[in-house]
Amino acid sequence: MISQSEVNNDLLGMINHTKEMLEMLDKGFKKHNPDFLAKVEGLEANLYKDSEKLLKSLLDEKDAKDIKYIFPVPEHFNRIGKGLNKMFNAINKKVTDDILFSDKSVNEANKLFSELQELLNGLANCINKCTRELVKHIRSNVKELCEQADEYAIFHEDRLISGVCTPKNAPIYLDILESFKSIAWHVGEISRNIAKDSESNKKHSTDR
Repeated sequence: MISQSEVNNDLLGMINHTKEMLEMLDKGFKKHNPDFLAKVEGLEANLYKDSEKLLKSLLDEKDAKDIKYIFPVPEHFNRIGKGLNKMFNAINKKVTDDILFSDKSVNEANKLFSELQELLNGLANCINKCTRELVKHIRSNVKELCEQADEYAIFHEDRLISGVCTPKNAPIYLDILESFKSIAWHVGEISRNIAKDSESNKKHSTDR
């Protein structure tokens, strides 16, 4: 039977893969360097491999009430991987085609990179010690990040209309913004599932 500590270690491993991918994408974006991007695909493969491994372990324990809220989590990590892959494709095109962004677009993206890393750090803390306050904080930050990305998309449209940005870089930047939103949303859902799992375990411990 898979233990809670084993589940937690698997989750932390997937978070680390996610954080490393995001870090490489951040560096590739900032430094306009393909060398950092070359490391992303290997990390993505590890993320999918670990999520599949966890799901298999959970399915083997499908009748265990203590882990029922963790079942959706591997798929959320898969979706995070898809979001990071979409971001990789966008940034890779930016670098390969030598497409430059406006200073405002760069600053906006940098802010979202930083905020998403903080979300992932919060999620890791949530796995180590889940509290309602922490989950509430994570989900509030997810909402704020998504609203911010939507606002940046509007700003970008204004820059496009005024000629500050070109039609060539518009779809690339919008794909990056959409990726941030998707990844953040799934981080929030994972925190929600972990919170439910933690509360369920506490209840079962009390009932025994």
